[in-house]
Amino acid sequence: MLTTLIFILLVLYLVKIMIFYTGARRADSRPGKAALPSVSVLVAARNEEDKLEACLGSLSALHYRGDFEIIVIDDNSTDRTGEILNAWCARIPRLRPMNSNGQIHGLRGKANAIAQAIESSTGDIIITTDADCIVPPDWIEEIVRQYDDRTGCVCGYTLIKNNSKFSGMQTLDWAYLLTVASAGVGWGKALSAVGNNMSFRRQAYDDVGGYQGVGFSVTEDFALFKAIAYKTDWVVRYPVNDAALVWSEPCADLKELFRQKRRWGRGGLDIHPIGFAIMSIGFLMNAAILFLPWFGLPIWAWLIGLVGKSIGDAFLLSYPLRKFRLQHLYRYFLIFELYYLIYVTMLPFAVLLGGRVVWKGRKL
Repeated sequence: MLTTLIFILLVLYLVKIMIFYTGARRADSRPGKAALPSVSVLVAARNEEDKLEACLGSLSALHYRGDFEIIVIDDNSTDRTGEILNAWCARIPRLRPMNSNGQIHGLRGKANAIAQAIESSTGDIIITTDADCIVPPDWIEEIVRQYDDRTGCVCGYTLIKNNSKFSGMQTLDWAYLLTVASAGVGWGKALSAVGNNMSFRRQAYDDVGGYQGVGFSVTEDFALFKAIAYKTDWVVRYPVNDAALVWSEPCADLKELFRQKRRWGRGGLDIHPIGFAIMSIGFLMNAAILFLPWFGLPIWAWLIGLVGKSIGDAFLLSYPLRKFRLQHLYRYFLIFELYYLIYVTMLPFAVLLGGRVVWKGRKL
């Protein structure tokens, strides 16, 4: 009975992998429109004195043939973030610093800061990233090329800087999860999005009523992405585009990583039912590998399940890693697989039984 169960789960899991792989390929199209809309690059920074310099350095290297501005909003930082930001104004003529002033429209957290920046911005296309990120010089050009007259939102990949096993497994985790997000768009479903490499048309933002119309979420970027995808006629895109790849800092330790996963998990509770069903297969497969041997699953069946699942995961990762020419990151694959087994199994319990989400020192 247990042997039959794990084989059924393995087949379902590998079918899921093929759906994701095919979906990511379907999402990887480019309209190639030559229009040059005005662009506003927005960055919310809260207590980022150790990381902001690198981010601003990458923003200073941005080039775009159309009009663009850079707005960095200091979200009530208590460190030297504001001082660093003001010092860079002379080095980046297009940079406009802001301070988050109270709450608007009843918003909280990062959504409140970004909404204030949007109201102050002028671009037809809004592009967001985080203060711990490094963007490529062609970032704006590559994102804008994805827009045609029907496109309301375009997301890109963000990966984690890696120089250790701990950061390397996070890199593979992001590559895996964002490929799932890209695949969802490929099949017409908005499964996930992250705001550190996200853009949207101002009109699409207005059409959903802005962040205040979307409502509070601990993952405000995904909530906005989902609203544009499901509540408007705008098309959303999520290409695997190496030229628009953004790099972010890793979580420093397990506590920070746990908080990140809980926040993402809490924000994804209202995922599309199809996405929930597919994710349930992943949970059941990982849980079966962790726990069924304790209930009498033969070792040979367990090994087939473990190896088969690992081959499927490696296959899904092969698409983004090949596109980004990062195949060397497979050296972190074994620790990623162990980490993935544990967190996919435990995350639902942490989300449902845990307390309030903590982000940047705030309880949300």
